Amino acid sequence: MTAEPLARADRGSLDPAAAGAAPPGLRQAYLALAARDLARAVTIARTLIASHPGSVHPWLILGMAALDRLEGATARAFFERARELAPANPEALSGLGKALVLQADPFAAVGLFEAAMAAGSEDLSMVRLYKDLMCRMERQTAAAEAMEAVAGRMRDAGLFVIIGELYLDAEEFAKALRAFDAASEIDPQALASRMSQVKARLFRQDFAGVAALTQELLAAHPELDEMIALRMSALRNLGRCDEALALLDAPFQSPISYKRALGVSAHVHLDRGDTRAAGRAFRDALHLTDADGTWAAKAYGTHCFAEGAHAEGAEAYAGRQPASNRARIPYEASAPGNLAGRRRLYVVEEQGIGDQMALLPLVALAPLAPAEREITFVGEARMEAVLAGNGLGIGFRDEARFDPAAEGVTRSEVVFLGDLARYLPDRRPGAGFGGYLRADPDRAAGLRARYLAQAGGGPVVGLAWRSSDRLTGYQRSVALGDLVGRLPAGTLAVSLQYGDCAAEIAAAAAAHPQLRLLADPEVDQLADLGGFLAQIAALDRIVTIDNTTAHACGALGHPDAHVLLPAGAECMWYWQRRGSPDPWYGNLHLHRQAAPRDWSRPLAEIAALPPLRGRGPDRRR
Repeated sequence: MTAEPLARADRGSLDPAAAGAAPPGLRQAYLALAARDLARAVTIARTLIASHPGSVHPWLILGMAALDRLEGATARAFFERARELAPANPEALSGLGKALVLQADPFAAVGLFEAAMAAGSEDLSMVRLYKDLMCRMERQTAAAEAMEAVAGRMRDAGLFVIIGELYLDAEEFAKALRAFDAASEIDPQALASRMSQVKARLFRQDFAGVAALTQELLAAHPELDEMIALRMSALRNLGRCDEALALLDAPFQSPISYKRALGVSAHVHLDRGDTRAAGRAFRDALHLTDADGTWAAKAYGTHCFAEGAHAEGAEAYAGRQPASNRARIPYEASAPGNLAGRRRLYVVEEQGIGDQMALLPLVALAPLAPAEREITFVGEARMEAVLAGNGLGIGFRDEARFDPAAEGVTRSEVVFLGDLARYLPDRRPGAGFGGYLRADPDRAAGLRARYLAQAGGGPVVGLAWRSSDRLTGYQRSVALGDLVGRLPAGTLAVSLQYGDCAAEIAAAAAAHPQLRLLADPEVDQLADLGGFLAQIAALDRIVTIDNTTAHACGALGHPDAHVLLPAGAECMWYWQRRGSPDPWYGNLHLHRQAAPRDWSRPLAEIAALPPLRGRGPDRRR
């Protein structure tokens, strides 16, 4: 930790005007502190303490001088005295937090920093220090939320850019766009604002806008090689793949920027069907530099999985977790020597709900004790209903209430769920993982009866058409209007889509009056996963893109579930690269694009599906 962010306080307390109507001489003390004439500042402050013992300012000055000398204990004593005199003083709160950082107490420090920001602090050095600490604690979203009030109060475009980056790291894409837009509104010509707008346009799928803006920025600032990978991504989505690959010859100054560009080039190769070239690019990115390496480890690992190279993929995939997570749950905990014959194991969640449904059956491949074993999945509270009555014999614990140390759980008894991918080589060819989840039969029957009553004799088909708002989700998504247009007249189409999609459903219903579209208000996929599984079990047929719905259908063993898969880089590794049989669950029907971003073939296959006949309350059973 350097002295500068600890000792410097922006505006506020270093501004002589902050002295206001305070004791004579205080202005000179602040000026001396700003000029880093610490001896003079301290001398004046001590004189003022004697003459004006009730003033908070001399104690603040003494504390800042101690911070400048990296004297944590001394600074803490001075700021605690200042806080006694003025409990809500933002400089006292900020300074005390910095003193605690020097004393290696970051958890208490971030609480004081948050209190300082709430009290009106405009100390940017403190805000940046707070951001760094929160990132180390992997609390990016909380940091961004606390910082937004400061950025809005100060109307600081640069701070909004930092906030947007934090939200991106946390995959809070809508909030990131809001922050980037705020930066652009405050100072549209600032370089940081313009760079952030490149990312905002990319996540809004304005690829032409990204191509134009990155060309302009790179022409004026060729050193901004961070923009190259973003430009490559835009060109790839515009179908200008040769231009994208040519940018790898640019004079990169940053190994991290080159690493990211290699990742985009791998995606271009996958779009073209050149898996060998993609593998080389991913491998080069993985070994280029350790910095910014977790995404490269995951990308190369999953690429190998998709190609069937399970052992090589598992070795790379292990690096997807940052060092801070590995300090808690080492990869070695999942090794055969540790798991062989073990009777108790806690499997910790990672990634999204769909990935968790896909990876949970890997427990059956691990060399645990064959009988009388206790396997517990540690995850979000909403997963408890998902695992009720599961066929794998896995129990559940709420991650918010799981304290391994307090419960006597050793490090050797805890693994990350994805680490069990190391056992994929032992999987029998053609074996499927599907059908291990159980929906609540009574709830499913109630939903089915209600849907049949509304269907008027027509089939009941569930639809999910949109993934998250990040770029890969866009590539996997299909327009609802295009999808319902392939359903037979008289179908009751039940939305399985999460999020606000009322406008899309209304537009599709108006364009296709021969169908009935239903968004069931009794089932909330995000909050009630047990109800969502029951809803899927109640439907005759499912047509979905590759999202949580697809994995739920596979895990439930739904016999008439159809998954629309993108070609190229956005096809998830579970489905491999080619073929219509479902290689993961064994019960899904896969419909693949012939070329990236072209849904014509999968939609035609959905239109050609045989009609549903012999319907009744128990038709699917």
